Amino acid sequence: LDFETAPNVFELPILAVDTTGDSNMQILTVYLTDVDEPPVFLDNLNNQDLLIYIPEGTPPGPLYEPNVVDPEGKPLTFSLKPENPAFSINPGNGFIASSQTFDYETGNKSYTFSMSVTDGTHTVVKTVIVYIVNTNDAKPQFKIKNTFFTIPEELPPGQVVANITAEDPDSFNYVGYLLYSLSPTQYFAINKYSGVITVAMRMDRDAQPLRDSPLVTVLVTARYSPPGVHTNSLTLTFNITDINDNPPDCNPAAQRQEVPETEVKGALIATVTCTDIDVDPANNQFKFTNLSCLRCNQMFAWSTKEPGNIVLTGSLDIEDPNNFYVGNEYSISVVAEDLGNPQMKGTAYIYVTTTPVNEYPPVFHPGLYVFNVSEIEGPSATVGVVNATDEDFPSIGITYSIAAGGSTLGLSNIFWIDPNKGIIKLLVRPDYEVKQRYDLLIEAVDGDPIKPLTSTATVIINIIEVNDEPPVCQPNGTTLIIPSDLRPGTNLRDFILTCTDLDSPPSSFRYAMKGVSNVNNHFVFSPTSGTNITRLILKEPFDYSGGLDKTWNYKLTVLIFDDNLLVGARQPKGLVGTGTIIINIQVVNPSLTTVSTTTPQPSITYITKKENVYSSTAWYVPFIIALGSMILLGLLGYLLYQLGKYLSTKDCSCCVPRVNKYKESLLDRIPETGNNAKKEVVMEMTKINTVFDGEAVDPVTGKVYEYNTKSGARRWKD
Repeated sequence: LDFETAPNVFELPILAVDTTGDSNMQILTVYLTDVDEPPVFLDNLNNQDLLIYIPEGTPPGPLYEPNVVDPEGKPLTFSLKPENPAFSINPGNGFIASSQTFDYETGNKSYTFSMSVTDGTHTVVKTVIVYIVNTNDAKPQFKIKNTFFTIPEELPPGQVVANITAEDPDSFNYVGYLLYSLSPTQYFAINKYSGVITVAMRMDRDAQPLRDSPLVTVLVTARYSPPGVHTNSLTLTFNITDINDNPPDCNPAAQRQEVPETEVKGALIATVTCTDIDVDPANNQFKFTNLSCLRCNQMFAWSTKEPGNIVLTGSLDIEDPNNFYVGNEYSISVVAEDLGNPQMKGTAYIYVTTTPVNEYPPVFHPGLYVFNVSEIEGPSATVGVVNATDEDFPSIGITYSIAAGGSTLGLSNIFWIDPNKGIIKLLVRPDYEVKQRYDLLIEAVDGDPIKPLTSTATVIINIIEVNDEPPVCQPNGTTLIIPSDLRPGTNLRDFILTCTDLDSPPSSFRYAMKGVSNVNNHFVFSPTSGTNITRLILKEPFDYSGGLDKTWNYKLTVLIFDDNLLVGARQPKGLVGTGTIIINIQVVNPSLTTVSTTTPQPSITYITKKENVYSSTAWYVPFIIALGSMILLGLLGYLLYQLGKYLSTKDCSCCVPRVNKYKESLLDRIPETGNNAKKEVVMEMTKINTVFDGEAVDPVTGKVYEYNTKSGARRWKD
């Protein structure tokens, strides 16, 4: 029973009942007497010790307010034992407060006190324990003292260069980890758990940017995981040093030099330029050591005046058999060796090719050539071959050409020479009667494109005479009209045939007629041979009335040969030339026609000279002409098409010609007669009197003849 909380008086009714059912009730009054009790804690201190937790770094302030009452309501007094300046208690209300900031790492980890509360009579003592809680309030601390490292270049990726260790100054079992990071990450990498720094990529001290700035600065950062607010960074500097890792580099590593065979001793052949890109002077100094050349016979050597220069010490003459054996090509290798450790070597190659020099002109063997060619040889016939040699080696070829001679008949040259083989051929057929000898100047040029040398040789070509010219006779194609009663032995219309032959004398001609054309052998030439002038004579009379002759029109084919060997004159050997003329003879009945004298018209012989002037480089000329022709034809066709369309739309009925009722055909005037009516044939001939207004002397016979200057008609002058 609690006097302070329960009623102080209790009235208890008591009822008594017997077995018979009678009862009686009395009131029992109980009075509660107050007793002085000690103070009572109403919080956890009532049954346990007080535990207070203070995180380190917490500023001074109240820590705990007890909940204590005295049952009798007496005032209470609080005290804290033992006394500690870090803590204080309010005697009136028992407030416990801290008076300083605690550090877990440097101060006490806990404090134990006895808190007493008394009402003046009774005292209650409770235990108070204060724990200083360790917190993550400090940034990581690096253990490393040296932040400058010197490492060589060309370390392989993954090579360890530093080990960075940091620790948490808060000494408690922290459940997280320290994580490491590094920036920049161009050359180095860091293990984020262990802090080991390794090489991330190749570092070349001899290349930019390390060549000019070999110091690499990185920032290492340590942080907590899970991430917190506390981090710490450390700057590291790496000095990248040079090693002798580059041999001397010769640029170009291989070079080709062309040296003329006439180069003198001591001449500069090639310059070898080498560099060592190592930065450290102890590693980039070098010297030239070996110069080797297979089968060079001590032909090249280092210059004693200028390092790196190779000079000529022998002869490069291509015609020298010793040089010919090695092919006039030399392969030189040189070595540049640096002075560093380890020693590095660089090699350069020089390929020397001896270029020939055109020292000797071509020489003809012999210097004079004599060839004979028949005048009947045609184009492309071989006349002869010339040959020239060149002492220069290797042979660069000889080109032949005709420098002078060979012109005739209006042609610049009738000969052609193969530019490579020296074969002289005919372009056209030669003519003994025009020219009997040709003196050619043949030029031989060697194949040097820069400084060609030349020589010449004389070629005499004699044309051998051959009977190759056919007789040429005039007039040709003459038409003679003779009466059918002409007496035998008569010269038909005073017809005279005059023949010439360029390679035969006048006495070598022989005349004949094809039998088919000379029906019944009415006609004959007189004389038949031995002269170049002959007359056409009627040999046999015509017999039309007796039925022997039925041909009124004769087409005589006259053959003229130059093979009359009966004469004693000189006759060239060769083919027999044959000339042909046609004589048209028309026989008329003198009783029905009027015969007119026809003067033979002289014929004209045209000589056509053809020369192919087409050049393959002028291909565009026929192309443009053909293209223009096709365009013009297309345009003409289009115009004709448009004209047809236009005319098809026009009415042409007005253009139909009217019948002339007054016009009468000549056939209408012929009276109708029987089929047996005789028709009179009337022949009208016009006699033209030619006026001969000029005179000249025939070059063959020496006779004087007259001619018409307009028509060309001619006749012998009586």
